[in-house]
Amino acid sequence: MKRDRPGSQIRLAGIVLALVLCLPLFAEEKASWGLLSRQASKAYSDGRYEEAGRLYTLLIQSGLEGACVRYDLGNCYLKTGDLGRAILEYRRALKFDPRLAPAQQNLDIARRLLKARVAPWQPSPWEAAVQGLPEGALEWGILLLSLLGNAALAGAVFLRPGSLRRAFLIAMVAALLCAGAALALLAYADTVVSGHLPAVVLSPAPVYAGPEAKAASLATLPPGSEVIRVTRAGDWSLVLWGEGRGWTKSSSVEVP
Repeated sequence: MKRDRPGSQIRLAGIVLALVLCLPLFAEEKASWGLLSRQASKAYSDGRYEEAGRLYTLLIQSGLEGACVRYDLGNCYLKTGDLGRAILEYRRALKFDPRLAPAQQNLDIARRLLKARVAPWQPSPWEAAVQGLPEGALEWGILLLSLLGNAALAGAVFLRPGSLRRAFLIAMVAALLCAGAALALLAYADTVVSGHLPAVVLSPAPVYAGPEAKAASLATLPPGSEVIRVTRAGDWSLVLWGEGRGWTKSSSVEVP
């Protein structure tokens, strides 16, 4: 009978011991989350919204993430009138759980309470088309079109000259052209669309023509405005909105 090597037994014992030692730490962490959560809920119920917001922020910083805690934090900001951060947290809650109806309802309320905001940026037809596709659809489309084109080529090779062979060659060219178009669309999605991140303006954000305060001033985005962040350069972010584009301080905008 084959016996286990001592080294394997030692490694297994080490893994079991590590798991056992981690259990008290995990239990202690869960207990601290429960305490902070109760304190935050009590503060919110008592109308101490700023304190509740600080406690929910501590919960998130300690590792507790999810739609509910982001929703609760958004409610604290909404109560204190910080509409920009309220919108940011409701959007984060919906990112965790798109079906969280109260978060969507309060997000709509926060948007209506804004005194001013810029028009939202409208994507190009190409970008709108890419965003509307199911995940992985382009990759599967390219694969299937390539297989179809190669199958048509293989069929044309073994056929005698005539109308059927011409049809196979036409099908091959069409399939490969479509595969090339889908490949170009995929490259566009990877290089352009993936870099367009929705962001929320948290404080009045002066916008300049370049990534420096010496550049020409273009506008000031009001808090709560929802923009698109394209890229970052040092402490500056290039943002898009309905009326234009420009550079603003990265500390003024945050991605959900």
